[in-house]
Amino acid sequence: MCLNIYSKKVFLLCGSLTMTFVFMQITWFNVYFNNGMYKFSRIAFTEDDLESEEFHCIDRLASKYSRVEDIFCIVLPQFLPHLKNPCFYDVVLMKKRKLRCLPYFYIIGIDKSGSTDLHSRLVKHPLVYGNTGVMKKESQYWCWNRYGIMNKRKGNPKTSFDSYLDMFEQTANLIEEKNQTSVVASDASPMDMWDFRGWTMIPQNEGLPEPKILTPHFLKYLHKKPPKLIIQLREPIERLYSDYVFLEYGKDPIDFHRHVVQAIEMMEVCLSNHSRRFCFYDADLYDKLPVRIHLSCYSVFLREWMQVFPRFAFHIIRTTEYTSDMETTLSGVFKFLELPPLSQSIMQDILNQTRRHVTADKNGVVLPETRRLLQNFYSECNQETATLLDDKRFLWLDH
Repeated sequence: MCLNIYSKKVFLLCGSLTMTFVFMQITWFNVYFNNGMYKFSRIAFTEDDLESEEFHCIDRLASKYSRVEDIFCIVLPQFLPHLKNPCFYDVVLMKKRKLRCLPYFYIIGIDKSGSTDLHSRLVKHPLVYGNTGVMKKESQYWCWNRYGIMNKRKGNPKTSFDSYLDMFEQTANLIEEKNQTSVVASDASPMDMWDFRGWTMIPQNEGLPEPKILTPHFLKYLHKKPPKLIIQLREPIERLYSDYVFLEYGKDPIDFHRHVVQAIEMMEVCLSNHSRRFCFYDADLYDKLPVRIHLSCYSVFLREWMQVFPRFAFHIIRTTEYTSDMETTLSGVFKFLELPPLSQSIMQDILNQTRRHVTADKNGVVLPETRRLLQNFYSECNQETATLLDDKRFLWLDH
């Protein structure tokens, strides 16, 4: 019809309308197929959106083909400035709006150091909420679920970022329905600090001998400004033995000694050919280790996080001080989170709470010969940790 009209203006108008229609169809195709989330607001369409100085979107079709989702292809709207928690309105099809939230703070580490007990007390604060994950605290998204793994089990369905956001729906509902603008959400997955085994599935790491992009980079990209990161560290040998018993790798100090010897030998073979980063993040070696000896080498993992986030983003606790002076420790955490202090009666109720997730049936104590081996193995890591944190307490000389 347009071809039969000789007016130049009409011809240009028709052409413009046609191009608009084509662009709309392409946009719809990108929304529907490339992301699989049906969200306009989280899809980037231009190169300016997709790339920044540090982060580059690569795999736009990840969700469609069940690959690991490329976080850098997700563009969030601006967070609402009047809220304490990072939340935004996600505009879905049919112009419906839905409030979505990221966590305000993360307890990122480390296993068997008391993070479950700590989180269970923090959520007693009237403004603090958990999520719908394991024990209402662990999303397990950044360490496991987005890669389709669960500790040593592999082949699980890969969880989408959209599903991750759904885990904080309680906080979003409180904000939207009850106008509670000061509430905050949390994610306390202690594996986030150290479990980077999925690094080979991240598009930006493809073909690299060691990872360039890890979990801290994703959180930096999404949050825009540093989130609050809490780390609880336990004396390395105590933590290792508790972890060993909890995961049922063995039943007593004799088994533990034998497995520690094997693990050190396996790690030394790997380290003779590769860097610590490679060995500590290697999925095959992890599956073979008879005890998770590398987890207590805190400096390797801390360095990954502290190269991305400034020191003020971290609040680091020693488990011994948490258990010996819980009130002071909790008050320090609430202050770090910029939450109002609690009344003495509420604080006392929190302090009187029964300890959570304590490892039972630890038969005996670590043998002296095992302790000597582990002290030697962890010596360099402990020194590095103390230097990174500028705190000699992390030499653990009081143990």
